[in-house]
Formats: sequence, structure tokens, C-alpha cells
Amino acid sequence: MKGSIVLVNDTDDPEIVRSATEERHHRLTQLIAALRLFSRWGYDEGEGFAGHFACRDPEVTNAFWVNPVGVHLSTIDVDDLVLLDYEGNVLAGRHPVNIGALVLHSSVLAARPDVVASAHFHSTYGRIWAATGRILPIISQDTCAFYQDQAVDHEFGGLPHTFEDGRATAEALGEFNTLILKYHGLLTVGASVEAAAWRYITLERACQAQVLSAGLGPLEPIPHEVALRTRKYVASEESARAQFQPLYDYIEHLDGAWTTDASRMPAPKELAPTAG
Repeated sequence: MKGSIVLVNDTDDPEIVRSATEERHHRLTQLIAALRLFSRWGYDEGEGFAGHFACRDPEVTNAFWVNPVGVHLSTIDVDDLVLLDYEGNVLAGRHPVNIGALVLHSSVLAARPDVVASAHFHSTYGRIWAATGRILPIISQDTCAFYQDQAVDHEFGGLPHTFEDGRATAEALGEFNTLILKYHGLLTVGASVEAAAWRYITLERACQAQVLSAGLGPLEPIPHEVALRTRKYVASEESARAQFQPLYDYIEHLDGAWTTDASRMPAPKELAPTAG
């Protein structure tokens, strides 16, 4: 980005290079901010066990950090997060984890090495729209973010609790970044925590617009070429990260009481310094 004009997909900016420790700090800080933001907007309403946001550890790449059961998202901090490997072994953390979080996120991350983070919640409009079993029609500039980048998981067998359930979800997602789980909720992924979070927020709002417009009758979708061109500018990984930044600033301003000191970041047990 140069000057005062935001150039989407400006490739002249140098990439930020971080050590594994610095990258872990960045991912977990972004994860906590996203979880606090999701709580403020009611994505965790009422269900208790429902809703989880995971991010891959930058060093133990077959393991992921995830919010636990029993800690309200409005108060969650980095020392509440739990690190699990793909088999469910606890590498860091002290809280229990939803079995659905284990089987879903381990399967998605194992199937998609390009994915750093995956978010799944039962937000109000997302689960209403999910009951239709249909992808979202492209009726606005915002929904162009999901043009030809969404799928539907039609297989609902109740609470996902086996690795087979998780693999079926990962298969339904395929190479897309967005999945509508019929009778269940929404799932988004990204090459960063920021991108996965922005996609989830935008997808939930798109579901809201679709539900609220139901009484208007059929709406005219945006033409293919226009939708494709718009998606390029609003939904790339770079654009998604950039669009999450003001949301991060917003929640940090309102509720920035989480740990940001890198020395207090949790680390996997096998990477922690040994005593004595």
C-alpha cells in the first residue's frame, strides 16, 4: 500500500518475516481478538459447546490451537487456548476441548496444508441459511467474495464426534474457503487467522442479508464476469487480512485486555525449555 490510496493486491510491499515464536505470538493474538469480536457479535450465543476457531501452530505444523469448552469467548485469553495434535493429544493448555472441534479442525488442516486457520460457529443467520442446503446466491458486492468459492456439506448426522465425520466435512470443503454445513452452521478457512475471521464475519452478514430479503421474491444475481472480477479484489488472502485489521483495532480499543506480551505466550510442551 502506498500513499493514502489503498491498492488491493499491491505486491510491492515486502512480506513480513517472523520467527516461529513471533509468528505464534501473532497468530494467537489475532485468534483471541477474533474470538472476543465473535462474542461481542453474538456468534457464541447460548449453545455453550458450540463454536470453535482453530489455528495451526507455526512450528508443530500437525497441531493446532483452539478455544476450549467452559471459557466464555468474551473473557478468553491466550493461556486458555489448548494445543492439540491431529490425534487429540494435548501439547499445551489445561481446559477440555469440544470433540467436534478436534475432529473437524484436525481433518480440515490435515487435508489443506495451505490453510492456517479455520472457524466454525452456529451464528444465527448462518444456521438459518444452512437449513436450506444451498450456496448463497450472489446478490451484492459483498457476496461476490464467495463467488465460486463456497460449497455445501449435505451430510448431517448429528453432533460430529468421529474422525470420519471430520474427514467428510473436509472432503465437502475441498479446495474452497467457505462451507455451509446443512442444519449445522458455517465454516471458513484462510491462510491466516485474519482471513478466516474476515470470511466468517462477511459470510454471516451475507446470510443475514439473504434471510432478510426472502420476502422480496427472486433477486437478480450479479453476472458471472462482474462477480469474478469483484471477487478478485475483495476476497484475496491479502485483501481479507487487510479488511480484518480495522476490526482488530476496533475490538482492541473496546476490549484489549488480552495478553500481548510474547514472553507469556504458551508454547508446546516439547518445545518448552526443560527444567534444571
